[in-house]
Amino acid sequence: MNNMQISFQGIIPPYKISKAQIYPITKDISSTEINNICNEILKHSKKLGEGVNGQAYYYGRDLVIKKSKANALSNNNVMQEAEKLDILYEFMKERGKKLNLANTQKGISAFQLNNGESYLISSLVKGRRADYLNNPLNSKNLSSLVSIITELDKGSNKYGRLMVYDLNSGNINFTKDKAGILDFEHLKVENLDESIKKVIINKDYGFAMHTSDTSFLDSNLRSFEFSTLYDYLINAPARTSRKLFNEYLNIKSLYHKQMAEHLQLQTNNSMYSKIIDKIAKSELAHSNILSSKNLSKDIIKSEAMKIQMAQFMFISSRHCNAAHIRFNPRQIMQYREKGLEYFNQKLTESLKTKDYDKITYSSDCIKIFNKWEKVDNLPKTMLDSQQKRVSVAKCVTLDKILCPES
Repeated sequence: MNNMQISFQGIIPPYKISKAQIYPITKDISSTEINNICNEILKHSKKLGEGVNGQAYYYGRDLVIKKSKANALSNNNVMQEAEKLDILYEFMKERGKKLNLANTQKGISAFQLNNGESYLISSLVKGRRADYLNNPLNSKNLSSLVSIITELDKGSNKYGRLMVYDLNSGNINFTKDKAGILDFEHLKVENLDESIKKVIINKDYGFAMHTSDTSFLDSNLRSFEFSTLYDYLINAPARTSRKLFNEYLNIKSLYHKQMAEHLQLQTNNSMYSKIIDKIAKSELAHSNILSSKNLSKDIIKSEAMKIQMAQFMFISSRHCNAAHIRFNPRQIMQYREKGLEYFNQKLTESLKTKDYDKITYSSDCIKIFNKWEKVDNLPKTMLDSQQKRVSVAKCVTLDKILCPES
């Protein structure tokens, strides 16, 4: 038996039976169940997909089993994901009935056989990926997702903020009125004070595609916006996208309000209480701005520009390894310059009217575009893999789709 460096905090500790070492997350799995899974999986399970490291199967009506190969890459990613699901389980146990993660994936058990193969059993996340024709986004399923993201961004008392970092369309399933996140392989726990020290005090922004425009820390909401939401809005008919985006911004207003309330409660427990208080006030200002049922074109444009710029940051970065995704460095640099010019103009207008919320909002837009300054050095810093994806063609930006007259 391999010495697994893994420690679950579930309802019972790891234990060994004759055939495998068992790492329970939310239930005690019997030797009979182990035998059924190992011996019958190929006979009675429907194959869900296959990757370099193994396969995934539907098992029964509501379970998914990931089976990794004995020689799996990425340090046996199935067991790594099991550890992340165990953190999520602890988070749910900590928060109890107050926490609603809707259809989000829940771990059941994980185990490794003597031959090196590993299995992860988790709940089936109902629904399918968003598709404007066959599975459209709407105010209900978007509200469900943003509610989940809000709880992850608030985080756990024990672990801190729970950053997923991979909220692409393949990792979120939607029904007509619910959402659920799956695949927590890249989940990271981030202490709030440590994040503030790294990002705000020491100004270690990285490429900052996940960066919030209120806290300037990484945010699950931004990760969803520049990936899944962006792709949906770009590909759907313009009229559909405009209507949905207005609804989304009203939903986002509630996210900002709840984050403001949460952060106010954190000020007494932090080394950086003044910074957290300032972030909370910024969250509230953004909530007030986005709460209007008739949002002004300049606010819609501003929100679209921030999502577009975050998407530009991602596709031009070293983190994007899809050869078919191409980008124009000059367009990205010019877009940032025009964004700064636009937001400075809006700040000047806000200062004249002495509108605190708009002053805060425009100032935050300027700050986030300033933090995206790394794109100015793209021609000098690109790796060969980035150089191969450079294009002279320019894409139609999200703000032009959502605000064609602006």
